[in-house]
Amino acid sequence: MHENQRDEMREEMIRRLIIRSRKDSLNSMRAEDMAKYMELSKVTMYKYFSSKDEILTMIISNFKNYLRNETVLSMEGSDSFLKGYQQSFEQSLMINYYFSEHFVNDFKTNNPRLYEEIADAQHFRFERLDKLYRLGAKQGVFYPVNSAILILDDELILRRILDPSFLVQHSLHLEKALLDYYEMQKRKLICQKYLETMDNSSIEVLIRHFVAKNSRNL
Repeated sequence: MHENQRDEMREEMIRRLIIRSRKDSLNSMRAEDMAKYMELSKVTMYKYFSSKDEILTMIISNFKNYLRNETVLSMEGSDSFLKGYQQSFEQSLMINYYFSEHFVNDFKTNNPRLYEEIADAQHFRFERLDKLYRLGAKQGVFYPVNSAILILDDELILRRILDPSFLVQHSLHLEKALLDYYEMQKRKLICQKYLETMDNSSIEVLIRHFVAKNSRNL
């Protein structure tokens, strides 16, 4: 097997475990169960990973890399501020789905070493978002906002929207709920003259693709 094929296989196995971490503790999971959720035998799993610790470390490495993605949140010109906001919305959606509160608390309780790496990457992302909001407001693209509260808003509301019981309770469809939330949030942040010309097609495609791919796991 070529090295790139091996890397792709490892990434897919990690993705399957991350999906499972929405319900179960990765740190408390036995190696046998990890292999089962990867859809492999335990022997085959250990052909790709040397230990459970390597698996957990790779999962957190993926999370950190996503939070620290510096190609997200570009800040040059009004179009870039708008694109930066849309990229931040995509990030928030993916973070709250793949790396839920349950996922973070599992590492906080059971693996302090890796949790410190999560917390550091979260702080990095907050600083990038804060800079985006402040510079966007200075350029007249965004309304002045409290960055911490806006980010908390994403965490609390997106988590509820991604909860199937919440959707059932309020007779909501996931795709419509996410689109409505995006519309609500952008109107809080983006000045009216930019709202009128803003292209939202990429977010609409993102949400449709996300729902089609992940509904069965919610």
